[in-house]
Amino acid sequence: MKYIKFFILFSILASFSANAILEVNIIKSKEDSFPVVISSFPVYSNNNVIIKDTQIGNEIASIIRDDLNRSGHFNTTAEKINTIPDFDFWENHKKDAIVTGKIVQTSPKTYNVDLYVYDVYTKKQLYGKRIGVTNASIRKVAHILSDKIYYTLLGQKGAFNTKLTYVSISHNGHGDSKYRLQISDADGYNQKTILPPTSKPILSPVWSSEPGRLRKIAYVSFENDRSEVFIAYPYLGINPTKLPRFDGIASSPSWHPDGDSIALTISKNGNKDIYIYTLKNQNLKRVTTNVAIDTEANFSPDGKSIAFTSNRTGQVQVYIKNLKSGKISRATFEGSYNAKPVFSPDGKDLALIHRVGSDYRLALLDIASRDLMIMTQNKSDESPFFSPNGGMIIYGTNHNNKGILSIISLHNNQTVEFMHKEGELREPSWSNYSN
Repeated sequence: MKYIKFFILFSILASFSANAILEVNIIKSKEDSFPVVISSFPVYSNNNVIIKDTQIGNEIASIIRDDLNRSGHFNTTAEKINTIPDFDFWENHKKDAIVTGKIVQTSPKTYNVDLYVYDVYTKKQLYGKRIGVTNASIRKVAHILSDKIYYTLLGQKGAFNTKLTYVSISHNGHGDSKYRLQISDADGYNQKTILPPTSKPILSPVWSSEPGRLRKIAYVSFENDRSEVFIAYPYLGINPTKLPRFDGIASSPSWHPDGDSIALTISKNGNKDIYIYTLKNQNLKRVTTNVAIDTEANFSPDGKSIAFTSNRTGQVQVYIKNLKSGKISRATFEGSYNAKPVFSPDGKDLALIHRVGSDYRLALLDIASRDLMIMTQNKSDESPFFSPNGGMIIYGTNHNNKGILSIISLHNNQTVEFMHKEGELREPSWSNYSN
């Protein structure tokens, strides 16, 4: 097993700020990956004179390499290629594709980036694109370029220019903890704390699907000494709003794909059921009525069904309800505990937590065939969520008695671990595309 370790240094950008180091480990379990050369990008002035004192070319190339490596599909190497690639040379070195380009500085703070992707064996240019970038948008543009390369070489959308949300927990050594609701880029950079640190637990943050600044995060907070659901607006600069105080304890929010309604678990008189709350008309509709515990609902990508956890047979299993017909069918049959289901973006699979002995492990269920694949060998996995392209799953787990986040590639089981140097990370969710 190949093990690669590197560090990301970042600053929390919100008003409640602090410096921190996020340690990122990539664990390669297989070498089934696409060999690609990513050249550094030379930087030129407007009159075509090369500029030697800027690092922007190396930074963009480095971000692209890191993005592609994390996906599990690629094994990138850094080379300097200033002209049209020597295809025979790279074919002899068993490289499949070449990514190169150049940067032209148009002002002290703005640049044009030219990107080219070549197929080594056909000796053809597969892609060419010019995109503008400022000093403040280098990382975002690099992620956009990574998505373009991913699509060009694989024919599938990438998920690099997306966001994560999660809960970080810091401990002071005296039994006191501080919870922070945080967002970051998909690679862990540009982390922001979007709520003041609190001693009251925060749980289950989840992104809505609207693009850009309209996007919201639903989450559970105990700030009023009971489990309640709030909605945060990380890009609008307004305070979170609380859903009404329902006749019961609310938890486990999940957004409908249209962003207008939320599935909730509400406990009334000791019985947990699934409800759907519509924001515009404040309508609350009960969608399960079993005397057992029904919880952890997740909408299908088309919004027509929900998957949820229930112990209605005496075991904890996953069920799917068609919201139009009302039909409920059992989805999991292997083992006595399957929980926390989330649909894949194509609606064909469920990621869930499956118990093996005393261990709780990430698993992938093919809904049609009922085949269940255990994805990890961990002891305490939790809270899975798919990347928007369906190629990866992020989940919480435990490392040396400390909560961390892991991202597993469904291509080759490569795992990326995100660890907070001084605290824990839990309850991840992955945003949809910005547009």
